[in-house]
Amino acid sequence: MLHDLCITADAVFDGSHFLNGPLTVVVDGGVIRAVLPGLHEVPARVLRQTPFLMPGLVEAHCHLFLDGGELDQSRRAAHLELGREAWLATGRANLVAARAAGITLVRDAGDRHGINDSLRSEADPALPRIRSPGLAIRKRGRYGSFIAGEVDDAVGCAAAVADRAERGADDLKILLTGIIDFANATVKGSPQFSAAELAVLVDGARQAQMSSFTHCSGIEGLRLAVDAGVGSIEHGFFMCEEILARMVERRIAWVPTWAPVAFIRDYPAVAGLDQAASDGLARILDQHRAMIRRAHQLGVDLVAGSDAGSWGVPHGLAIHVELAAYAEAGVPLAAVLASATSTPRRSWGIAGGQIAVGQPADLSLYEADPRHDLVVLRQAAGVVLAGTWVPNLGSAVPRAGLRSCA
Repeated sequence: MLHDLCITADAVFDGSHFLNGPLTVVVDGGVIRAVLPGLHEVPARVLRQTPFLMPGLVEAHCHLFLDGGELDQSRRAAHLELGREAWLATGRANLVAARAAGITLVRDAGDRHGINDSLRSEADPALPRIRSPGLAIRKRGRYGSFIAGEVDDAVGCAAAVADRAERGADDLKILLTGIIDFANATVKGSPQFSAAELAVLVDGARQAQMSSFTHCSGIEGLRLAVDAGVGSIEHGFFMCEEILARMVERRIAWVPTWAPVAFIRDYPAVAGLDQAASDGLARILDQHRAMIRRAHQLGVDLVAGSDAGSWGVPHGLAIHVELAAYAEAGVPLAAVLASATSTPRRSWGIAGGQIAVGQPADLSLYEADPRHDLVVLRQAAGVVLAGTWVPNLGSAVPRAGLRSCA
């Protein structure tokens, strides 16, 4: 029998554990059909040998229509006025960069122009697949106008959920809190939604078989999110152990989005921060790092999402900044890689993220074993998308001048 694809690997991360090879992986019809110890001469249309094989990476929080590598604020503002074709082109380029970094699945985190939905509908088989919430949801007049539609009350919340479900959204994105005041180490403003309104959103998403995820930082907002039973908390700055313990009980995932705040910390002058704001930001990140470590210890589902598209956070490469931060926080390497492979897919209730018989063949191949140096994962040799080998023809290296992810 002539198989579709056969990969021999010197070492493998299977979604949970590292395996020393050689191993032989056989793929047919977009599915892993065999995982064999040792080297085997398997007849296949495509034969690949790789020093390291793992499930395709997931970018769990990004904005495809934004260029995170653009640092000039005036040009970033102008980008928001360019129009649909320019935003689509940006999104396609971002997907190429994601693929170059070994990413095979991205979850967009909201886009009021519908670029995320359009890119998903294109379904280019040579590019990472997309989960899209379409338009995120915010309270009228509150933070998030560039990615969200507005609602006024619980009735509006219910209508918004119905609208997203009718449009085929994979997930429901909720903006629960505002942005961070770095100098005062607080979240600006009160939560956007009441407990009753948030319950309408989260329960409605569950009934429509959508996963819910919420932009949320600060104890007040975090408690609301946990009480409502959201699918995942995005950002989660000012996290505490009490909240983490409750997240374990309710199986709520956490996407810490380290990269955008770390960029501002590393380049305070570029961000125009004074010393007080810079010092406050450093304290915020120290606390965030400690909570990431504690989250792993308690058994919270850590999910890697970089907020790519944000200022100083380029698509593709930024997920590796995120993974490096988890490792530096003290999370074991196998759990770090699970946060971007098996854990997000399990959290969303979809197959994949494991190298095992019967699993979807979405894989990433690398030229070196990351157990020696995690930085080797920043550039994939190629990926397998739904069983099809796609060599790396792009680059995960940002353009000159962007140093936040160097």
